[in-house]
Amino acid sequence: MGTTQTSQFMTLLQREFREYKNSLLWTPVITAVVLCVLMLGSVVLANRISVVGDTILEAMMRKGNDNVNISISIGEDGEEEITVVEVSNPVDVPAPPAVAKPPTYEVIVEEEGAEDQWNFSREWSFNPKSDKAVAGDDGDDGLDEMSGRELNVMLSVVHGILLLILLLTTTNYLLSSLYDDRKDRSVLFWRSMPVTEWQVVLSKFVVALIAAPLLYIAISLLLQLSYVLLMMLLVWRLGQDPFEVVLSNIDFIALMVDPISGWVMTALLIAPVYAWLLCASALARRSPFLMAITPIIGIFFAEWLFFGTEIVGNAVGRHLPHVSDSTAVGFYLFGPDWMALDLLSVAAGLVFAGAALTAAVWLREHRWELN
Repeated sequence: MGTTQTSQFMTLLQREFREYKNSLLWTPVITAVVLCVLMLGSVVLANRISVVGDTILEAMMRKGNDNVNISISIGEDGEEEITVVEVSNPVDVPAPPAVAKPPTYEVIVEEEGAEDQWNFSREWSFNPKSDKAVAGDDGDDGLDEMSGRELNVMLSVVHGILLLILLLTTTNYLLSSLYDDRKDRSVLFWRSMPVTEWQVVLSKFVVALIAAPLLYIAISLLLQLSYVLLMMLLVWRLGQDPFEVVLSNIDFIALMVDPISGWVMTALLIAPVYAWLLCASALARRSPFLMAITPIIGIFFAEWLFFGTEIVGNAVGRHLPHVSDSTAVGFYLFGPDWMALDLLSVAAGLVFAGAALTAAVWLREHRWELN
């Protein structure tokens, strides 16, 4: 009996991926290919910037409390230009007498007059904060804690792009899934099959909360590893050691573990949101999106009007994907902070998720007609 139910449930999951393959499968694949092509383009064009690339890398890799000020100016009059890359102390902080004067980097850019040469008439500036400024007053935080995983930041941004697309596609999927079944009357077909309404609703919930994120994370990891290889190729073309510049600045364990652990916490926090979207999809007669947001907005406004409080708004906000100075849901650069997890909020959210799924099953059993 258990084996039969498991087989039926897996069939329902396969059905969801076949029916929504464009958003659940092809969207992340195409996005990853586009991002990889863009990175590959930067490697192909690396020879155009190799004249200043090694100098910039040397300046950026300097340690200490110096500010790095990089300015590049190339004229279009055909004359020889000189690019100066400076490493200096902050303007407001005089250098200690015992500290030697920071070096000045110079790059000679020769214009050969070829008509296919780059023709720039602009200036670029790069002013990253010093180690001390990033670390703050303590001096032990900031970049010191990032030693050996500096490039994880950039790779996490790539992962964040796919996460944003995942959240958008799963939201659209949940809002349309039960509504479309009633709209095209395929609900009658599934009622004739030996599956329960609970299996149907849970299969859609599991696809959005577990199956699709696992697929997106797998594609994201492949994309990030491709980026590592392309970065190594780019650094090699700039005349630097790719093992020292790239591999020594990546924590591969965190690269693999952080996306998975981050989504585990995300799933716990956004489960009530996803369950509510399914309930709205089962309840809506015309627009599932309006059905999902209208009651929430009404409760927010009523609470503010009659009580002057924002308790419901704050509770809902803790479960919506967001990034702020103090909290984050869905987007974690270096994995989630489990010690900061509000267990009471998680438990309340899971109870609400169970109630919303129960309501979605009841609505699917007793109300499916659309005029």
